[in-house]
Amino acid sequence: MITAGIDIGHESVNVVVLQEDGILGHASFVISGEVGAVARVAFEQTLSQLGIARGSIQRIFATGVGRENVALADGHRTQMLSHVRGAHRLVPGARTVIDVGAEGSRVMRCDANGNLTNFALNDKCASGSGVFLETVAGMLDLPLPDIGGLSLRASRTVVLTSTCAVFAESEIVAEIHRGSSKEAILWGVNEAIVSKIAATARRVGIEPELALTGGVARNAGVVQALREQLKVEVAVPEHPEIAGALGAAILARQPMGAK
Repeated sequence: MITAGIDIGHESVNVVVLQEDGILGHASFVISGEVGAVARVAFEQTLSQLGIARGSIQRIFATGVGRENVALADGHRTQMLSHVRGAHRLVPGARTVIDVGAEGSRVMRCDANGNLTNFALNDKCASGSGVFLETVAGMLDLPLPDIGGLSLRASRTVVLTSTCAVFAESEIVAEIHRGSSKEAILWGVNEAIVSKIAATARRVGIEPELALTGGVARNAGVVQALREQLKVEVAVPEHPEIAGALGAAILARQPMGAK
């Protein structure tokens, strides 16, 4: 049985095609235009790249913020259930999953079978998300993929005290005028972001192994700050951004009507 999962985020669409013995392929696309149309194009392009006919896909499930707009989907599943199931497949020992995307973060607990047991969201402020990192990269005139590695070179002299993205940006401007290095500012940003995530994680309860997913998981500075603040090892899958789509594809393998 071949299934597909489509995860609609705030800024991107991820598609995963799954068969019995593993992932056949996956792809990520930037959202530009109407969500349903983007999802269809992303799905069709993924199949084309894999050389798979549409008729070979037995079932398609959608997840994410725009899942209800994916008309080609046979079903929909929540972000929490999809992300925890996908993360558990990518990191089989995971019992705690932290997903950090463009607009917020979520912390999930699961059992040994990848079933969701508890979760909490932090989507009220942009300073705990990928969008904030994009803003900071722009303020410092740095490529987004470079900021994680640069932050690890920091002297760790900058501390951002604001919990609001707008005020945090003002603090960053002040640090720039003060002559603080870009590396030091970036580390301060990482710690500020992770402090929000860590507070949410502690409310849910942290049980090893901890897996970090979402696009922000590619930021080595955030990963290191998370290790230090939570005092636990953090596992990052090779493709952390596909966890939700993978989970949707896994759930699509269940008999219709199954929970």
